[in-house]
Amino acid sequence: MAFIAMLFFIGKANDISFSYFSRDAIQTIWHVPNVSVEFYIGFLSNIGITFWCFTAAILFFSSKIARDFDKPKAMSQFFFFSGLLTLFMLIDDLFLLHDVIIPYYLNISEKFFYLFYGSSVIALLYLFREFILKTDYILFLLAFGFLASSVITDILAAFGINISDIYLFEDGFKFMGIISWFIYFSRACYIGIKPIK
Repeated sequence: MAFIAMLFFIGKANDISFSYFSRDAIQTIWHVPNVSVEFYIGFLSNIGITFWCFTAAILFFSSKIARDFDKPKAMSQFFFFSGLLTLFMLIDDLFLLHDVIIPYYLNISEKFFYLFYGSSVIALLYLFREFILKTDYILFLLAFGFLASSVITDILAAFGINISDIYLFEDGFKFMGIISWFIYFSRACYIGIKPIK
């Protein structure tokens, strides 16, 4: 939150829109033709994508270690399927699937993506509830809450509700969701696979 606030106030002091920092560079250029491009365009978005990548790598690696060291099957499956979901979110975020490609080039509503993500997280919570309850699950719920808040902000804007500094909220919630997602799964993997003394 402090990092997001710092970017916001740096932008305000230098007359730079927060969206210039937070949105993907392609989105910014695509929506605003002839915009001048600086090295910090998409800065927050790029950091978010990097943390999606960190999380996916940790989950797949931990799933393999959990299998090799005969940890409970539910643990390795939870890590693996969470890794797949994270990888999908990474690809979506990196290549703007639900923002640009799906709605504009394939004419498919991005609501299907939101439904897919929501149902996938609910399925994870239900199928692996016993293992999740042994982890710091509040962080998982927090990550889901932040990401859902980002989607809700986007939906409100689509309905024409005017929100001042909308990208501060939409992209800010998304970034906090990504970081919370990373922290939760990193801790869950570490605690799950470390040897019991």
